[in-house]
Amino acid sequence: MTDLYAAYGSNLWHAQMQLRCPGAAVEAAILLPGWRLAVRKFALVEPDPAAACPVGLWRVTPGHLASLDRHEGPHTYARREIGLPDGRRAWIYLELVHRPGPPAPEYVERLRRGYADFGFDPALLEAALAGG
Repeated sequence: MTDLYAAYGSNLWHAQMQLRCPGAAVEAAILLPGWRLAVRKFALVEPDPAAACPVGLWRVTPGHLASLDRHEGPHTYARREIGLPDGRRAWIYLELVHRPGPPAPEYVERLRRGYADFGFDPALLEAALAGG
């Protein structure tokens, strides 16, 4: 069984995902309408009807989701299912605890590598890093 996982932060970086979820495969790079990327200590997405957030879709197994659950939660992010523009569904992690920034330089580098891996416009990430 395979699910889709919508990554928007450091899990966009292919090398990190292969360490966390060996065998996970890239499905697509999309813009997710109705969500906005924000970066405090870590990346998060917030509902915003006027925005669209770049997300990388990964094909993952239940074992991969269990690994992601360990890395992302259970006290900091909650895994939720969301609708995609094409009608499919994907898992995404939503922040549970407000953790003010700024992010560590090493974390910012992982975000930048992930944006490059998926071919996203880096200006979108830089705007979120600047608080925009």
